[in-house]
Amino acid sequence: MKFLITGGSGFLGINLIKYLYERGHEIVSLDIADFDYPDMKDKIKIINGDIRDKKIVEEANKDIDIVVHTAAALPLYKAEDIFSTDIEGTRNLLEAAERNNIKRFIHISSTAVYGIPDHHPLYEDDKLDGVGPYGKAKIQAEEECIKYREKGMCIPILRPTSFIGPERLGVFDLLYDWARDGKGFPMIGNGKNR
Repeated sequence: MKFLITGGSGFLGINLIKYLYERGHEIVSLDIADFDYPDMKDKIKIINGDIRDKKIVEEANKDIDIVVHTAAALPLYKAEDIFSTDIEGTRNLLEAAERNNIKRFIHISSTAVYGIPDHHPLYEDDKLDGVGPYGKAKIQAEEECIKYREKGMCIPILRPTSFIGPERLGVFDLLYDWARDGKGFPMIGNGKNR
């Protein structure tokens, strides 16, 4: 199978690329950021470009079987960049996928679509109430995906929380430091939270 991974230079993107490559798949990475993984540079096709650029998106979708759309403007970006990247960029990818008869388009969204939840666990049909531009843009990007799903495309939408792993621990890095230093951990609730 031939995969297009948008956001291939990001943490999820590069780990997905390595996983798929090890299983014999052909990969195209599309990212606005430079692809700084020397161990993979000669093994995949790398397209340095913006998902808001329809010409680049069309080129990236040629002869692809499955798109995994991980690219997004992060919450620290300006609101207009978040909305244009996450909504317009997603729409560009969906249009190109439809034109190229791509079998499956996997959209990576975020739990940010739920806003600040008032209950746990969360379910996919819970109310969407994104906080700030990032959460709101993720909701609108999902709505774009649903339009194409209703036209017959296979579009699963995943809403992951934080990613951790080699080279990226995020808040978990702080927790590991606390554990190493013998500091206590704050506990929310009674410890039986779900």
